[in-house]
Amino acid sequence: MSFDLLAGALTAREAARATGTLHITGNPGGRIHLRNGWIISVESAGAPGPDTLLLRSGRISESAAAASRENVGTTALHVVAMMATQDAAFSAVAGEIEECVLTGDVHDVAVPMSTGVEPVRLLQETSRRLTSLYALPCPLSPHRERVAPTREAELREHSAVRADVLTHATGRRCARDLAFVCGRSVYSVTIEVCRMVGEGLLMVVPGTTVTTPAAEPLMPLRPRNPQRPAPVPETGADGDDEPLPRSLRRQLLPKLFRQPERKQL
Repeated sequence: MSFDLLAGALTAREAARATGTLHITGNPGGRIHLRNGWIISVESAGAPGPDTLLLRSGRISESAAAASRENVGTTALHVVAMMATQDAAFSAVAGEIEECVLTGDVHDVAVPMSTGVEPVRLLQETSRRLTSLYALPCPLSPHRERVAPTREAELREHSAVRADVLTHATGRRCARDLAFVCGRSVYSVTIEVCRMVGEGLLMVVPGTTVTTPAAEPLMPLRPRNPQRPAPVPETGADGDDEPLPRSLRRQLLPKLFRQPERKQL
């Protein structure tokens, strides 16, 4: 299961205070950038990056994105980097993860978060998003089902987001593709597409598959040490932050990160 593989890799002893890159092999795959055990960025081919989100907001220009970032405030950059990180993690887990490999490679990150995030907190947010997706009447994969407008959609007025989706939903795009062309996050577009399918405004193109609602939600998670300060630490923390032993992780991870099976119709 994709979520279990990522959760196991991020809570492993090797990743506790690692500086390097966690490479996620799969579809769409991705990589997680770690500094002293804290996540500063997540990138995935299946989710728009910070620059795409900044372009959509009008904060930077497409002709000189790198130079334009200098005109964006530090707080705004951190917020956009956080949004892109959470979206990339969701996109990777909503797809198929084959393997997670941690290496010592340190890659440059164009727009990192100014303050690192604890891995378990990213896992919490990812599990929340998956639970919200599976709880919808018509949950769809962001990477698989292609959608097109129905006749009913032409008879109604729509919000800016929905109008944007309907304009680009040509029957050849899935929710992930729509997120890129609309310059919005994969999660928000996927949720909107699922709702529009449920309301009869979009239809799934024949030949693709609709998933059924999840049987039960993922269990909420709790950080190992919620009192730990936010800045990226340079030295080790106290005993409460020690990673779980491998044998104990095997017992607890299925319970803590339980992800319901997705049935195919």
